[in-house]
Amino acid sequence: MRYILLFVLAAIVGFGVYLSTYLGAYRNVDISQMNQGPFKTVYIDHVGPYHKVNKEIEIVEGFFKNKGQPCARTFGEYLDDPQTVEEARLRARVGCLVENPPATLPEEFKVGEIPGRNYVVAVFSGSPGIGPLKVYPKVADFMKDHSLKQDGPVIEIYEIHSITEKNAMTTTYLFPAK
Repeated sequence: MRYILLFVLAAIVGFGVYLSTYLGAYRNVDISQMNQGPFKTVYIDHVGPYHKVNKEIEIVEGFFKNKGQPCARTFGEYLDDPQTVEEARLRARVGCLVENPPATLPEEFKVGEIPGRNYVVAVFSGSPGIGPLKVYPKVADFMKDHSLKQDGPVIEIYEIHSITEKNAMTTTYLFPAK
């Protein structure tokens, strides 16, 4: 019985280490402060848990792919603070960053612009799923150390460099700061 428990414990620890490595938990977060934007966007409004925005992002990506214009950079603009807003009421805009929006779009699509301004910029090459645990606290520390305050919604820009290569994705987090 003792060996079975040790085996199960070793398997759980091993899986935890594998998962942490796969998601990028041990990767660095590069943080700086700079002007970024403006960015033209084509997006869909999302209401609900932020971890479920992928469906809408895929709808917008599919539209551009069908038009022969792959969406190289997708984004999420997270309008509400999950610490203060009920999960079911969280709002976001998700879609693609574009050079020039198409003249005709499906009914649920909208065109917008993320303004150019001063941002605290964090670049992370791990999974965006661990961003709230890995990136956000580091940015909060950076802002505190530099006497900055967040002044608007967080924007996450997702860029996939290769589908076949492991760890070939970069997420750039833009925190409006003043």
